[in-house]
Amino acid sequence: MNFPKYDWNIVLTWMPWSGKTTIWKRLKERLWYDFCDFDDDILEKITLETAEEVIWVLNLRNNWITPEKLANQEVEYLLWLLWDDKFLELEGFLWKKLKFETPTVLSTSWSLPLSLNTMDNLRKNWKVIYINTPLEVIMTRLKEMKRNRIVGMWKMTLEKILEYRDNYYNITKDFDFKVPIFELREWKTKEERDNEKNIIFWKFMEFYNNEVLWIK
Repeated sequence: MNFPKYDWNIVLTWMPWSGKTTIWKRLKERLWYDFCDFDDDILEKITLETAEEVIWVLNLRNNWITPEKLANQEVEYLLWLLWDDKFLELEGFLWKKLKFETPTVLSTSWSLPLSLNTMDNLRKNWKVIYINTPLEVIMTRLKEMKRNRIVGMWKMTLEKILEYRDNYYNITKDFDFKVPIFELREWKTKEERDNEKNIIFWKFMEFYNNEVLWIK
């Protein structure tokens, strides 16, 4: 089932480990939009020319932060290199440089919604859908994964980070898609996981059809 293309831009915001792949990849196959992943397509594809501008604008001029250290780097490395505040400034700077000629679905980085000014500007021409995964589900997944790319991890526990972020995601949303809750247990068969992913995706498509169609 495919849904029509419209004239507005859509932003999807996600908490860390909220199941982005479950919706994102399948959505790209069914909606007639252009798609942009802020992490993969923007943050991790900084050119040397843009890196030089970033160093100047963000006042990063010193002997060890060079354009080569900013260009074409993974998000984890950029966060380690810049730390929280400058990393958020980098995201805001890169967002301002973006131009979209056709209706687009943008998947934000996990931390972009923490910049209220950026999100306020974004919402002038975009509609924000928060993929609202219950915090207890995310914490269950954290037990199985080890990642170190979260803004705030040097200041707070992961539980506190998720609670803190949830406030920002709710402030900056236009729509709220509540991800269905399934039985919380660490070990599930592949068939069980695939079935849950299918249910989540088609619930999202139902939500999209019922809610987003009415954006003016």
